[in-house]
Amino acid sequence: MQQANGGATVHYRFSVVVPTYQRRQLVQVLVRSLARQEFDGSFEVIVVVDGSTDGSAAALRQLDTPFPLTVIEQANRGASSARNRGAEIARGELLLFLDDDMEADSRLLAEHDRTHREGAEVVLGHMPLHPDSPVNILSAGVASWAEERLKTLSSPGASLTLHDLLTGQLSLSRQTFIRCQGFDVNFTRDGAFGNEDVDLGYRLLSSGYRIVFNPNAISRQNYVVGPRAHLRQWRDAGRADVAFARKHPEAGGTIFALNGADLWMNRRVWGPIGRFPVLARPLIALLRRLAIAVVDLGMWHPAAVRFFFEVRAAEYWRGVHEAGGVPRPRAARVLAYHAIRDLKGAPVIGAYAVPLEAFRRHLDLLRNSGFRFVSADELIRSLTVGGGLPRRPVLLTFDDSYEELFTDVMPLLRDRRIPAVTFAVSGSLGGTNQWDEKIGAPRLRLLDISSLRTLAQSGIEIGAHSRTHKALNTLSEQPLIDETSGSIEDLELAGLDRPRLFAYPEGEYDERVVAAVKAAGIQAAFTVIPGRVEPGGDPYQVPRIEIMRADTGWRFLWKVFRAGWSRPKLRLVGKDRRTGPRGDRRSNNRLWSSSERSREPRG
Repeated sequence: MQQANGGATVHYRFSVVVPTYQRRQLVQVLVRSLARQEFDGSFEVIVVVDGSTDGSAAALRQLDTPFPLTVIEQANRGASSARNRGAEIARGELLLFLDDDMEADSRLLAEHDRTHREGAEVVLGHMPLHPDSPVNILSAGVASWAEERLKTLSSPGASLTLHDLLTGQLSLSRQTFIRCQGFDVNFTRDGAFGNEDVDLGYRLLSSGYRIVFNPNAISRQNYVVGPRAHLRQWRDAGRADVAFARKHPEAGGTIFALNGADLWMNRRVWGPIGRFPVLARPLIALLRRLAIAVVDLGMWHPAAVRFFFEVRAAEYWRGVHEAGGVPRPRAARVLAYHAIRDLKGAPVIGAYAVPLEAFRRHLDLLRNSGFRFVSADELIRSLTVGGGLPRRPVLLTFDDSYEELFTDVMPLLRDRRIPAVTFAVSGSLGGTNQWDEKIGAPRLRLLDISSLRTLAQSGIEIGAHSRTHKALNTLSEQPLIDETSGSIEDLELAGLDRPRLFAYPEGEYDERVVAAVKAAGIQAAFTVIPGRVEPGGDPYQVPRIEIMRADTGWRFLWKVFRAGWSRPKLRLVGKDRRTGPRGDRRSNNRLWSSSERSREPRG
């Protein structure tokens, strides 16, 4: 609880949190309805105006309310951010989240309060259609959905589905909200729509919280969304379902099934069409115009209604395919970068250093060519339990952790929301690349522990790259343990999460090295042998594609595309070292048959 003016402690039973965007009239209706509550306890209302330009904030501040009303303005960051912002300053024991198009029944708070006192940890209510809603097939669909939900969830033994876990009206304790880390802002960035509520509800359900539906906790939804926006929301919903399935792969099948993945039209028509954007875009654009006309003209014929909802399904599956498709077991590519700076002509490392602008173009080329950036979590699941990946998955990795990773690369990845991994040499944190200096390379600064912590907070995972960057397969038993387990312990003692990923220095490894890495608790270890990462592949011999300075334009794309096409069948051996382009000893660590050597990967 916070201190009110004068030093007295303020006790509120509820903090009602409302995010709003461009709905001045509707949000005022909601706030006025809260003034008519038949509730003996105290409550406050917090409205977060998420970038509205329609005068919502000023209009709300002019309202005379019998409860404390706080109006916060922020740049448009999405509903998740707005709800989290409201929850941060809330002073109530319980948080009640309401959408801005609701009108609260006079007993809304009293019913939520009663259900919590009866032992519920999370309470959902009934959201019927408001009688003032425009009369069309969209509002009729909302009304039908609300009544069907009421009937289903009110029946004995009813169980909640993912689509029932909505925050249009949901209450829970502030402490529970904090423990669950609030809403995931990634679902509603840049005005996107969908699944931030499903994600929170699923996490609550999975954590074992008691979620109760109270049919008498009522807020009426004034559904004013037009057909164009409605179809756009369903396209966003398709993207959001892919994001949800990637975050929660164990529930991926359920989320798509709830949106009709098993229906004939979706399996045989809309799903396949979405895979061919050249065909899908003009066709769906034409169908969309006709569907919008169906609503605008007030058509109610069953065939017209069916047509509209089929077009909506087409938009949904178009969104699914735009986001990379339904996650399935797919081969991934892992790109290995070193320094991201212009070191043209520098000995030893010059060929391995990619200028920042070239790296920026790489990211654009990958995205424009349909590649999807995945996280280390997703790759590990693909290797260990066969988790699904979107089409053309790619993971970015950076060896050695050079200083420009913090100054130049991190902001670029953060702005584009691209996950990545960097491998740090624990004995040289804040130092230089001594292992390359010894063979004539220029001195380059490495990141210190403070910068690595910041990288970790920004979404770049920190893996281990040994203590001193020695060729591990040349070491005896104790030095090998020091370089593997020791490097992991160093990074953990420095305040980072215990590393679960490892990159073999210079690609040198053998059976003993693999055993040492496994014993250290590493979940996946990365080589520099090119190839695709196959689902269920060996997590301690993860292939990577080394990206060089010369890899630009189509040459870069061709190198990424061909990684799996020319990969020979290889087997691990002991110490098969060869001389690499850096002039130092580089091991392929594999033995090819004589018939395969002509296809040996280069670079």
